[in-house]
Amino acid sequence: MSDARQEARARRTGLAVFAGLVAVSAYGGALGLILGFLDLGARINARLPFGSPVLGGLALALIVAVPSTVLAWWAWRGDPRTDLAAVVTGVLVIGWIVVELAFIRELSFFHPTYVAVGAALVWVGRRALRRTGAATV
Repeated sequence: MSDARQEARARRTGLAVFAGLVAVSAYGGALGLILGFLDLGARINARLPFGSPVLGGLALALIVAVPSTVLAWWAWRGDPRTDLAAVVTGVLVIGWIVVELAFIRELSFFHPTYVAVGAALVWVGRRALRRTGAATV
């Protein structure tokens, strides 16, 4: 096995921690929306699908938190699917922000921050995929 392939299977501690932090923040946001301690206000809540922060919280957990958790786990274990998962998770994070902005129509510092987070995940994953000679994404 080539050195690049062995390196790709090695534990990716930095990526695991980064993805873990994204997951924790997404779970926090999801719980805040579901349990009501993250109040978006009546005007923004009315813009959510079915006017439901609970549905928004569930969607946040499923679309961002769960994939970020899987990515963190795979990166920690050195799973060969890590790089592709980084790309997919990054695209999901960016997609979440785009859809969120379309619904709530208000910008906060979280939006550009998480677009950058998603872009970083895509970059890390694509870079590693190219380095290991895996299929292009």
